[in-house]
Amino acid sequence: MKTLHIVDGESTGGTLRRARPGREEEILRWRDALYTGPVPSGLSLRRLSRVRSQFWTNGKSNTEFDKRDACLLRYRQFDEVVMWFGADCTLCQLSLAQVLSWLYEQKTAPHRLSWVSRHGGELTAEHMHAAYRKRKPLHATQLREASHTWDAFRASSPEALARRSKLRTSCIPGHGRAIHRMLQEYPWLHGGLSRLERKLLRVIQAEAELQAAKAVATVLQTETVGDLLLFDMLRDFDSAPNPIVRYAAPFTNKINSYKFNSAMLTLTDTGRRVLSGKDDHVTLNGIDRWIGGVHLHGHSVPWRWDEQHQRIVRSR
Repeated sequence: MKTLHIVDGESTGGTLRRARPGREEEILRWRDALYTGPVPSGLSLRRLSRVRSQFWTNGKSNTEFDKRDACLLRYRQFDEVVMWFGADCTLCQLSLAQVLSWLYEQKTAPHRLSWVSRHGGELTAEHMHAAYRKRKPLHATQLREASHTWDAFRASSPEALARRSKLRTSCIPGHGRAIHRMLQEYPWLHGGLSRLERKLLRVIQAEAELQAAKAVATVLQTETVGDLLLFDMLRDFDSAPNPIVRYAAPFTNKINSYKFNSAMLTLTDTGRRVLSGKDDHVTLNGIDRWIGGVHLHGHSVPWRWDEQHQRIVRSR
C-alpha cells in the first residue's frame, strides 16, 4: 500500500515519521491556522493559498503553500489517503473541512480515504501505531458535510455557518463544537470581546499581574489554538487607542519582538470595564479581524455573539 498521510502540523509529522520509518508513505503537513486571517469564498485552492501566504508573510510571499498543494495534487498516486486531524481541535476541524471539501470537488472515491480523529501532536510514536490501526473510513456523506461547512465558513456573513451550528446531528465527530467555537469569536453583545479575548483577560485579572507568556500558557491548557494568536491579542490590547492592558513593570523592548513574552501585564480601568460589559471594546478601539470569509472592521460590526442565547445576532 502506498499511503499519503495528511497531518495537522510539524509535530505530528515528525512523530509519525519516527513511528513508521522505511515505509512507502509520504507525509503532507497542512500547516495553516485557518481560524485567523482572511479565508474568502470563490477562490480555487491555489488562489486561496496565495492569499493565506501573503497573510502569514505580511505580503512578502505568495508561495508558502506551493509545495504543500503540489503534494495534494498528486493524491491519486496513492492507494490510501489518511487524515490526521483531532476531533476536539477547532484548527484541525477547519483543516479537515478544507481538505475534504477539495477532495469532494475532485469527485474522489471515499473508499480511498480514512481519518485518525486524534490530535497527533499529543501522541507518542507508540501511540501513533494504535491510533493508525483505529482509523475510520470516510464516507461520501462526510465529504459532502465538510464541503457545506467549508462554504459556510468562507461566506461573507456568518449566517450560513450559524445555521449549520443548529444541526442536531453531524456525521463528523467534533464538527459542531468547532463551528460553535468559531461563532464565539465574534464580538460579544456585552463588552465586545471574543471568547478567547475574555479568557485571556480573566486569567490576568485573577492574578492581578501576570507575565504574557504565563497568561498564554494558562489559556492553552484548555484550548487548541496557536500561541501566536493569543500573543497577538495581548499586543492589540496594549497598543489599542484605549488600552485594555498595561505594563505592571517597566518594559522597554519592542512590542513585536519575542521579548514581549516576558512582559508583566495588568488590566487597565478600561480593561476592567470592558470585561464587565460596562464599556465596549469594539466601540472604543475598533476592530480589524477576519473570521473565515467575514471581515470585521471599524467601530461597529453587523453581527455579535449573544452568549445568553448562544447564537449570532444582528447588531443594533
